[in-house]
Amino acid sequence: MIKFSVTCQSGLMGWQCKLRESYENSYAQFLRYDEIYGIAQRLGFTSAEEAWEKNPTIQGSVNPSDLRVVS
Repeated sequence: MIKFSVTCQSGLMGWQCKLRESYENSYAQFLRYDEIYGIAQRLGFTSAEEAWEKNPTIQGSVNPSDLRVVS
């Protein structure tokens, strides 16, 4: 899993990586988290499947509002 330390929008130190890397390349694991936290929708996707297929670079921290897609 390749994660980089970054300063997030909140000012907190967080992480940045590809979506799949954050969930150990396990679609089943991502689906479980998505059902609880609505990750795909929070990232701007219409479904978990779409988010998984696009595999965007994401960023986040312990602050839920820091979760976002980055270019």
